[in-house]
Amino acid sequence: MAIEIEMKSNKEVSKFENDLMNRSKSKEYSRRYKRKDFRKDYPKSVFFFVKDKGKIVAFGAFRKLVLEFRGKDYNILGICNILSIERGKGYGKILIAAMIEYMKKTNKTGLGFCAKKRTVFYKKAGLSVKKEFIRRVVYKNPKGKLEPETDADGVYYEGKDKLITRMLSGKSIAYTDLKDW
Repeated sequence: MAIEIEMKSNKEVSKFENDLMNRSKSKEYSRRYKRKDFRKDYPKSVFFFVKDKGKIVAFGAFRKLVLEFRGKDYNILGICNILSIERGKGYGKILIAAMIEYMKKTNKTGLGFCAKKRTVFYKKAGLSVKKEFIRRVVYKNPKGKLEPETDADGVYYEGKDKLITRMLSGKSIAYTDLKDW
């Protein structure tokens, strides 16, 4: 296999890559998926593209994310938009391995959420998993109203800030002002 990993900032994502991500996510999630302009809607993000012989076969991203926890702000990476276009060939694991390597190099905590049926994949790919962890992170909208989510497992890599350990050591909630990550 001639596998390569390409990393790009949101500003470097081409129209072709943006359209490919939207088509692929729309195919995967059908009517529930809302088209995005990843170049504009995901500021300060890093995108990962797994390519086999030059063809994109998997992609994912990190969004810059601030979580407020016990009165302190933590700058972490929101793991998002993970999708293997071709399944069963190990591309998803290659993608996650590259993303874990990035988190190790930057010493950053990465946190994302997924449907319960996908948790096994993330664990096998090398991320840690906490069931129903989404209940511990609440979106605070611009009007100050809290909007908790209720049905997703957390997938994460813990960086030097030890945020996940702190979150799991009690029952406190973390807050974010980023709804779609």
